[in-house]
Amino acid sequence: MNLHLFLVFAHIVGVVLGTGGATFAEIFYLKAKRDGVFEPLEVDYLKTSYFVLRVGLFIIVLSGFGLLVLLRLNEFGDPLLGVKLWAKLLIVLIIVLNAFLIQARKMPMWLGSSLSLTSWYTATILGLWRGIPYSFGQIIIFYLLSVMVVAYVLHIIDKRILKSVTIKK
Repeated sequence: MNLHLFLVFAHIVGVVLGTGGATFAEIFYLKAKRDGVFEPLEVDYLKTSYFVLRVGLFIIVLSGFGLLVLLRLNEFGDPLLGVKLWAKLLIVLIIVLNAFLIQARKMPMWLGSSLSLTSWYTATILGLWRGIPYSFGQIIIFYLLSVMVVAYVLHIIDKRILKSVTIKK
């Protein structure tokens, strides 16, 4: 296996772990929040999901950096100027900043969850979609609109969870 193939494989593994970790973290968070009390097992599930998410983030940052260096060393400059690459770099930067802000409790959970889910899925879609016909600005506008839609959907889910808890009591 050559270095390029290894880095691509590692990058895919990182994206899968990150996207899956973000998805399960949100599912477990919403389930734990249902009764208003975070039981030790629920906290353990959340910690495990966040750990998997962080491992995925670590892998994509390292493998992505390796891929960029490899492209540059092999003098393939065109991909380095691509719209898709710069959109992915910005979104990964948002994932990293969001993780730090959530950890430091400087980010409201509703926004942090929306940013995390939307960012991971957007990075996955950008990685899979070949020949994206959109500009950097269009991709970012779609991304920001998606964050708002996801925030709204999570808000509705949250309200339904709280409503069902109130009715049962």
